[in-house]
Formats: sequence, C-alpha cells, structure tokens
Amino acid sequence: AAELANLRAAGPDAVFFFYPGGMGINFVKQAAQAGISQEIPFFGPAFSFDDTLLDAVGDAAVGIKNTSQWSPDLDNEANKAFVAAFKDKYGRYPTLYASQGFDTANLLLSAMDAVGDDVSDQAAFREALRAADFVSVRGDFRFGPNQHPIQDIYVREAYVDDSGNVTNRIIGTVLEGHADAYAAECAM
Repeated sequence: AAELANLRAAGPDAVFFFYPGGMGINFVKQAAQAGISQEIPFFGPAFSFDDTLLDAVGDAAVGIKNTSQWSPDLDNEANKAFVAAFKDKYGRYPTLYASQGFDTANLLLSAMDAVGDDVSDQAAFREALRAADFVSVRGDFRFGPNQHPIQDIYVREAYVDDSGNVTNRIIGTVLEGHADAYAAECAM
C-alpha cells in the first residue's frame, strides 16, 4: 500500500496510528508483512488494540505498544476475578469495553444501594454516583470535578501469553492519578 511505502521512505522514529476496526487489522497485518513494524516502533490507542482486534490481527501485533486505563493483567483482586470469570464464561480475554461496562454496572449498583434502590430523588442519586463507592477493575477510582475518571494510564504491549493468545500486558505507567486536562475549565 502507498501509506506503507511512504512510511518506509520517510524513515520516522516511530509511527502512531488510530485505525480501529477493519482498517486497523489490515494496516497492522500489511505493516508486518512488509517488515515495517519490525523496523519502526508502532504505537496506538487501546481502541486499536482491544482483544477482539488482537484476535483478528494475531502475531502481527506482537510488540506494538498502546496506552489504556485498563489491562487484563492489571494487578488487583477485582480485575483478577473479573478476567477469570470472563474467560471462564466466554473463552477469551475481556476487551477494554467489557471492563468499562463492568465498572459502569458496579457504579450504578453502588449508587442504587446508597439510595436504597429509590432513584426518585435525583439529587441524592447523582451524589451517590459521584461518590463512586465501588471496587473498580481499574484499581482506585474516583471522579474529577467534571465527572471524568481520575485514573492511571498504562503503556501496554501486545504479546503472546502462555496459552498462545495474543493479548496486552502492562510494561509501564505513563500517568498516575491522571485527571482530564480541561477539568478546571468545566462548569459542571
């Protein structure tokens, strides 16, 4: 593809790409076939490297780095239990989206519990949501003043696990307790 020829000719220090879905699958496979992803470090967001996409890309993704607020190997009891239960039920690793859905369900359940399952008092329910009194698969979880999560951001690397599955593992922490950069400007 012309993009790959242009990349090789440009000789960049690294490549950052955001191609979720089919475009990303094709791009990573073609870059690996051309040998470019072995010559130039590739980086992307978690959305281009969730475990569903990694299943489709396979070994071509190995070694590519990405960033996320969650990873299957995040070392906390809630995450270990979540990943084990998910793998037991579905036979594969959960995706980033599954982790977010799980956290969202637990946030809602904790807020409903805090208001005795009576959500008719919207202000009380909203405050219970803001309290975020639940155990997150991400570890410590709280909201900032604009209702965005304050959380760690990790560098992950695609690798082949002991069972032969391509998945992500944490290789570093980029940001600790990161809050949305625009939180101070938000009037919420």
